[in-house]
Amino acid sequence: MARLIRNKQGVPSTLLTRFLNSPSSLLTLPYYSTSKRSLRTLAYEEIQANPNKPYTHTAFILHGLLGSARNWRSFSRTLVSSLSDSPSEWRMVLVDLRNHGNSAEMEGLDPPHDLVNAAKDLGNLINSKGWESPDVVIGHSMGGKVGLQFAKSCGNRDYGENVKLPKQNSFGYSILSLEK
Repeated sequence: MARLIRNKQGVPSTLLTRFLNSPSSLLTLPYYSTSKRSLRTLAYEEIQANPNKPYTHTAFILHGLLGSARNWRSFSRTLVSSLSDSPSEWRMVLVDLRNHGNSAEMEGLDPPHDLVNAAKDLGNLINSKGWESPDVVIGHSMGGKVGLQFAKSCGNRDYGENVKLPKQNSFGYSILSLEK
């Protein structure tokens, strides 16, 4: 989607690009963040309260239509900070869904660009990284729909034995959709 906005005539792309890429200097909560992307996987960012402690739980955060992982940094930092007093260590994985954020320029994310393929991208990310399945998937709007499709596909074992349904936990939800 970002590619489409940049290519439209009449949109001041330098101003838009500067706004979308501006750092968030207002947040001062302690956290550890890394951005990564491998060939043919989605772009993502990891946030942990303490990088020296191994994480025991993972939450995937999925943005809405026209959004990106950056939209959820503040929320994720606050959540990680509030969970840092618990005995378990949480990791938030903020995912840029296909055609959004840093995943917009990726090769290999071929059409059709639908919920099934967006959810399959999550399964491919987990498999390519050798990660355990997330304990929680939190999605806003379109991200909630992708999360629900991901859960349905996990239940059908569409992504193999490694990718399982998100677990029940202290949040009380396996999938949280903020969409009305």
